[in-house]
Amino acid sequence: DHILSEYTRVTSEGGRLSDVLSGYIDPDDGIAPPAEVPPPVDPKAAKAEGADDDEEESADASDEEDEVESGPDPVIAQQRFGAVSDQMEITRKALKKFGRDDKHAIAEMVALAELFMPIKLVPKQFEGLVERVRGALERLRAQERAIMQLC
Repeated sequence: DHILSEYTRVTSEGGRLSDVLSGYIDPDDGIAPPAEVPPPVDPKAAKAEGADDDEEESADASDEEDEVESGPDPVIAQQRFGAVSDQMEITRKALKKFGRDDKHAIAEMVALAELFMPIKLVPKQFEGLVERVRGALERLRAQERAIMQLC
């Protein structure tokens, strides 16, 4: 809820999208498909083509720097946060109707998690989520201590 409300606040008030998220996790990151592995190159031929490649690489590097500076794509963010918001409503209805332990509610929570996981939050937003979990854990431990004192 908090992340969705922050996203809504940023988009409606004209804030920076990079205040909420830093990007998206690509499931293919770090995994090079076999088709993309370059074939072995003859060193003599590589030297002849080397000058052209350097110019292209520098142009590609400057394009990548521009993308990093511009932040997350607002269109993709709108699609992803819209999907998360829709699934959140479906999950709430399933939890209300079936309860937390029902297989339908669990399936909806898993679907919500699958939509939310690829979003990279900025440390400020991530820390807010972690603080909520820590607070709940501290309250639980306080209750456990109170029960142990009674026994």
